[in-house]
Amino acid sequence: MWDNLISDMLLDEPEAAHILQDSHTVVRPWPPIMIRDFLRTSETKCHHVSEDFTVGHVAEFLSDNRGACIAVYNHNDELMGIAVDDDAMALIKRDGMSALDTSVVDCVQRQRPVCSVTDSPYVVLGLMKDQNWDRVGVSEHGRVIGVIHRRDLVRFCDD
Repeated sequence: MWDNLISDMLLDEPEAAHILQDSHTVVRPWPPIMIRDFLRTSETKCHHVSEDFTVGHVAEFLSDNRGACIAVYNHNDELMGIAVDDDAMALIKRDGMSALDTSVVDCVQRQRPVCSVTDSPYVVLGLMKDQNWDRVGVSEHGRVIGVIHRRDLVRFCDD
């Protein structure tokens, strides 16, 4: 099906994209699968906030949007970190309800890796495995647009 959609768009195939024939099926390892193929916008909402927001502000957004993330940017528009629902809940569990009034910066994961939408799922899965992350931020044009979950990549590898 993909071949029918793009056959007129490709002028020359890259050398690595040779066509493999298996009875009636043509398999083309081109174009490559990228992280953007795994993002489901309904489940990977990303809300950009400034460092002035509180945990209470973002906890409400995260509880209403399962699988979403918060990207915290400072006043110079530099990424300070990413928070997911588990990060906010861990802070609330540790500090109680008083955590809701603290800065969102206290619950972001500054070390959480961020990949590009054009990265290979194999590279990102390796990153998750090596650094023991369940979720990795995904950026496009320098802005975080969502998160990719390990379970999404594992499903891909199982197919």
